[in-house]
Amino acid sequence: MNSLSDGVTRWWMGIDVGGTFTDVVAVNLDTGEFRDHKVLTTSDTQESGVLAALADIAIPIETIEEIVHGHTVGINAILSRQGAATGLLATAGHRDLLDIGRMDREFGPRFYDPTWLRPHQERPIIRRRHRVGVLERTGWDGAETVALDEDAIRKAAHRFRDEGLESVAICFLNSYLSDRHEQRAAELVREECPDLYVQTSSLYPVIKEHERTTTVALDAYVGPIVTGYLGRLEKALAGAGFTGSLRIMTMNGGVGSVAETGKAPVFQLVSGPVGGVSGAVHVARTAGPENLLTMDVGGTSTDISAIRQAQTPSTDLWAVEHGLTMTMPVVDVLSVGSGAGSIVHADHLGTLRVGPGSAGSDPGPACYDRGGERPTLTDACVELGILQPDLFAGGALRLDPTKAHHALEPLASEFGMSVMELADGAYRLACSDIAGSIRSRSTYRGLDLREFSLLAFGAAGPMLASQVAHDLGVTAIIVPNSPGQFSAYGLLVSDLRVSKARSPMTVLGSYGSANIEADYRILERAVASDLARQGVDDDRIVFERVFSAMYAGQTWDNQLSLASGEITDDRVAAMHQQVHEFYRSQYGFSAEELPIMITTLQVTGVSRRPATPSPPTPSPSGDPIIRHAPVRLGGVSYEDIPIYARGRIKTEDVLVGPALIVEPYATTVIESDSSALVDRAGYIHITIGQEGTI
Repeated sequence: MNSLSDGVTRWWMGIDVGGTFTDVVAVNLDTGEFRDHKVLTTSDTQESGVLAALADIAIPIETIEEIVHGHTVGINAILSRQGAATGLLATAGHRDLLDIGRMDREFGPRFYDPTWLRPHQERPIIRRRHRVGVLERTGWDGAETVALDEDAIRKAAHRFRDEGLESVAICFLNSYLSDRHEQRAAELVREECPDLYVQTSSLYPVIKEHERTTTVALDAYVGPIVTGYLGRLEKALAGAGFTGSLRIMTMNGGVGSVAETGKAPVFQLVSGPVGGVSGAVHVARTAGPENLLTMDVGGTSTDISAIRQAQTPSTDLWAVEHGLTMTMPVVDVLSVGSGAGSIVHADHLGTLRVGPGSAGSDPGPACYDRGGERPTLTDACVELGILQPDLFAGGALRLDPTKAHHALEPLASEFGMSVMELADGAYRLACSDIAGSIRSRSTYRGLDLREFSLLAFGAAGPMLASQVAHDLGVTAIIVPNSPGQFSAYGLLVSDLRVSKARSPMTVLGSYGSANIEADYRILERAVASDLARQGVDDDRIVFERVFSAMYAGQTWDNQLSLASGEITDDRVAAMHQQVHEFYRSQYGFSAEELPIMITTLQVTGVSRRPATPSPPTPSPSGDPIIRHAPVRLGGVSYEDIPIYARGRIKTEDVLVGPALIVEPYATTVIESDSSALVDRAGYIHITIGQEGTI
């Protein structure tokens, strides 16, 4: 990290690029000053939106010591299928893994549709003619059984070049045990076609052939685009005078340098939503409560997770969409296409739907008066009175209620209802959809929602939270400071993290403690090497060990954490018991008579970053009630409810619903059976079902 000269204040910035808005949070490390801002995302050139946000927040760029960045370049390329033209080299006979997947189908409206195709078949990231099977084979034990056909590799490289491909993914059978064939194939491709982006499955060499193939294929698909974006961003920042450090948020919940994270761009796909979870974990650890359901509602999507005991939720499998599942350590966050900019429409059955299509930032909702004509959830909230036109975005963008009404009118006529009734239905439907997604990450996993509070953030999260909480049966809601920029703040409280793994795929009892410890040591050295290139000394690294295991004969393994300390024979015996106890707690049985397969060993190295100051507590002054206005909440139309300015509410004052609390980039809804107060840290606490009390 570059240090600034004495006497010059130092700023850290978190910049989160979403589908609709680009958010920035700045904290002065010397004075504790906070600033936050929002600009519309520039979809085609996200770096332009980043520079616009930096310019608007008016901080001398030479005083910025570090920028932590989350972006959507990669995920946008996948969802829109605008990634690089990509080829795949696979073991002969295995080039169709991307299409075959695991021979299952997603449960939903098309479950019984005989014309259904997998998303990758309908919209392939790598076309079948660009997937080449190569004669080679590595055996189950990592030994070569069939030599690599190098001539076939060269011919495939020439073909890829002649057909205008930009990128090549290489994934051979059993290469997680030995990557010699993959590395040699990569050398040959680079010799023949030095301009191609080449990635091998060594970026995360673990079992599960389909998921490993998908991971490297997606990396190759987005790699040139993400690395190109980061290169342009670095150049643009340097041209503006930035000399500090640029860190990139990754999906494992940590940040890293551009050079290191650029080696596996696929790990950056949803870095912004992961920043929101990092911020939520920070809240759970510093302010409580420890059990939180997170609901991050932006303009394009909603990101949700379940935090238990203030621990980051994690998984080793993550799906972009059905059949495109990656294997890697990631924060367990689900993104669904339901945001403030989601299109309100009738589906092919004539049923009212909200999303997943979005108006985005260009043209945006109809009420933005930027050319949008289709009705969105934002337009519905303007019609309901939840969004006050002159208070939106602190007055920087005045909403047009007439255009919102006109956009909703044709659909209301189609359903034979008033515009207000349609707006109310769309609002409640969107909340119901979000509640259903939250259940998939909580109730359906055996969690008791009565033990959780709902943490609502994103610009639209607080205006939907009360209805979502009602649908879930949750009685406590927390709205953090600057909820519209909370994910950007989460970027600043994230540590440097590097994860490595290897798959021994053997019986736990026969592998032995010495081999397990040796494998972990190898992984720790690799992790330390990566962190050293980012300026981290060994004594600043905390290693976290996990292992994945299953009973012999099963297909899916389970990830379990290990306490620190050397692996001994006694520890191996304890690992056996840990697996049995896990099965009993999760599945209601254990099979102690069966051998336990240890599938994957994983190490994450964490370098704690200096504590980031919390947002300052506001000093309220003036009348907190801005006005009274007609608003429809919970299906009831109120003629005159109070609208409060968040910054003027005194600590511990109880606000009785129905009411709205507005701030520059968010509106919080308090329904009629609820009450709220602002605590000493500035957080809004809403209690449902106890009218007038907290």
